Amino acid sequence: MKARWIFVATLTLVATAIYFVNFRTVKPEKRHTTHKAEEALNNTQNNSSAQNGSAQTDTRLRRLPNGFVEYKPALETSHAISTAKTPEEMLMLIQQVLSHYRFAYKENPVGVENFEITEQLLGKNPKKIIFIDADNPALRNNELIDQWNTPYFFHPLSGQIMEVYSAGPDKIFWTEDDIKGLEPND
Repeated sequence: MKARWIFVATLTLVATAIYFVNFRTVKPEKRHTTHKAEEALNNTQNNSSAQNGSAQTDTRLRRLPNGFVEYKPALETSHAISTAKTPEEMLMLIQQVLSHYRFAYKENPVGVENFEITEQLLGKNPKKIIFIDADNPALRNNELIDQWNTPYFFHPLSGQIMEVYSAGPDKIFWTEDDIKGLEPND
C-alpha cells in the first residue's frame, strides 16, 4: 500500500513538473489565443473599457443600463425564429441560438424544463447576456413555443449537444408527427 502511495505521489509530481515546464516555454501570446468575440463575452462583467469610453468596445455587444448585455448575433437569429416558414427552420434557428449560448459559456443552458432553458437565454445567466428578446413572438410565459403554440422539449445529450423537439401539429409529444431539431453540424 505504501509503495502504491509513493508511486501516485511521484507520478503527480512528474505531471505537475511537465505542465509547468511546458507552460513556461509557451510564448505568452500563444497561451491566450481566444477569439475576440469570446474575449468580449468573457469580459462583460468587468468591461471597464466600455464604461470609460475606450475604443476597445465590441460592436456585437451592447450593455444595457440594468446591467444586462445584448449579444446582437444571437438576437438577430432569435428574431428570425418567429418569421420562420417551416417548423424545421424554427428548430434550426433555436439550435443556432443555443450555439451562441455555448459560444459564451462553453456548455448548454442547464435545466430540465423549457422555461429553465429559455430563462437563461433571456439573460438569467451568470454574465447576464441576452440571447432572445423578452418580447419575441416565439415566447409564451418564458417558454419557447412551436408554430402550434406548444412548448418545445429540450433534451440535453451532453454539455455540448441539445436535442430540441416540437410536438408537431397534433400537439402531443412522442407521436409520429413530432419534429426533431438537428444540431447545426448535423
